[in-house]
Amino acid sequence: MKESLGYYIATLSRYINLYINREARALGINVHQIRIMKILYEHEGINQEVLTELMKSDKIKISKRLDPLVQNGYIEKLKNTEDRRVRNLYVTAKGWEIKEAIFAIHKETTSVLSKGFTDDEQIIIRKLLDQMLDNIYQEVREEEQYHKH
Repeated sequence: MKESLGYYIATLSRYINLYINREARALGINVHQIRIMKILYEHEGINQEVLTELMKSDKIKISKRLDPLVQNGYIEKLKNTEDRRVRNLYVTAKGWEIKEAIFAIHKETTSVLSKGFTDDEQIIIRKLLDQMLDNIYQEVREEEQYHKH
């Protein structure tokens, strides 16, 4: 029986999450928080709205995923000097201490996933998955916008 693309992607996602969560347990964070940390290492000082867009997620999920990072002392939310309602996100010294471990987890995960693929095949897979992500994200966003009005 030929399964849908959604089935394969959902199953793959579930196993990736299990793998990364197992590897990240020692840090006291999960797969979603690892992704947030990776983004903040590259875009320190962004606000929650920008983070939500970069993660192609929603505000409520991002807020729930940020809270443990703040509680564990990995990031801090500081008031924006231009708009006091906005909080910018910064990696703390403790957060910078786990950067190598986070990148090692991602490198190992990528290694496991790409085992048996050539470099060219990996490039093609990334392009195809990126296009699928953009397709579904735009569809969902358009639907959300339609229901807001």
